[in-house]
Amino acid sequence: MNNQLIEKLYKISRIILAIMTFIIFNIMFINEDVSWKFLPIIFALIAFGVSFPSSIISKKIIKVGNKIENKILKVLFYIIILPIVIFILFLAIYTFVIFIFESIPTPSEFGAALGQALLALFIVAVGTICVIVPYIQTLIVLILKQFIKK
Repeated sequence: MNNQLIEKLYKISRIILAIMTFIIFNIMFINEDVSWKFLPIIFALIAFGVSFPSSIISKKIIKVGNKIENKILKVLFYIIILPIVIFILFLAIYTFVIFIFESIPTPSEFGAALGQALLALFIVAVGTICVIVPYIQTLIVLILKQFIKK
């Protein structure tokens, strides 16, 4: 495939990723207070911003997947191996954030302690988005490749 078509596929995948993130976080915060309604927009913008550097990782994942000749191994690579790697990276991010926030003294006031916990949760969520976006972007590009030929 030519570079112009690949760039077009990645542009489309960035838009799809942002929309998917917005919808997922809207569903997550459906029963929350009105003050939480700005978070889906923030996370969608984060996913859109992360999708630019993650396209480099996505291209490398596709390159590795293209080197696999066997169709079954290729499916196992995309469906089983990559999600396991993503889960391990998520656990590493979670452990790192917990380690950092455990070393910081917890405030005795409820509001400050809640703010600290929400900051840790936000960092874990952003880290998870940064890990998941290249994988989802790869899947979207592979699916779009089947539909868009030129």
